[in-house]
This record gives sequence, C-alpha cells and structure tokens, in this order.
Amino acid sequence: MSDLHEARESLPIALPYEDMEAETERIIRTGTIWLGAVAVTAALLLGPSVASGWRPTTLPMVFDVAWWLGATAAAIGIGLLVWAGCPVLGFRLPDAYRQKVFSIRVGIVLSLSGMAFSGLVVLLAPVG
Repeated sequence: MSDLHEARESLPIALPYEDMEAETERIIRTGTIWLGAVAVTAALLLGPSVASGWRPTTLPMVFDVAWWLGATAAAIGIGLLVWAGCPVLGFRLPDAYRQKVFSIRVGIVLSLSGMAFSGLVVLLAPVG
C-alpha cells in the first residue's frame, strides 16, 4: 500500500512541455488532424440532409436563427483550426505560439459546440 502511495506522490501533476518550438510544431500537427476530423464530421452530418432536400429555412424562424448561430460558431471554429494547422509564416515564435494555442483551444470548442448546438436545434424543432 505504501509503495502505491509513494509512486503516486512521485508523479508530476502536469507534464511540462518540451520547448516553444516543439509545442508549436505539435499544435500545427494536431491542428490539421482536428481540422480533418471536424470537416469529415460536418460533411457526414450535413451532407445527407442537404442532399435529401432539407434546408435550414424549413425550420421555424427561431430555430432557423438558432441553427445559423450554431453553424456560424462552427465555421469560426473551423477557421481557427485552419489557422492552428498552418505553418508559421512571418511571426516571431512567441507570437506564433500564443496564436496557435488560442486558435486550437477556441477552434476545437467552437467547432464541436457549434455543430452539436445546430444538431440539437434540428432535433428540438417541431415537425411540420
């Protein structure tokens, strides 16, 4: 029992990042993966609906506006993921690092929550 307790005590609370350059490269790499995952998810969720003739304008006005708010949030999130995945051009490393950290964090949250919100709006909208 004491060995387990000692092992747990010796673990770091959070792993330190290597250095700013390595972290920026990691964000660029994972940003492109997140962008691909979000783009495929959006296409799989929205593509069949649009192909079958559904349009957001078929929703009641309140739900239509809510759907567009979610879609706008998702689009801004996708834009931020694009920025997170782009190589660093013309910015000093500390500035690029700060931009990439913000872009990937906010981009993931906005894209996923925007898609989830828009999907929830469609599910909650009255039929007819």
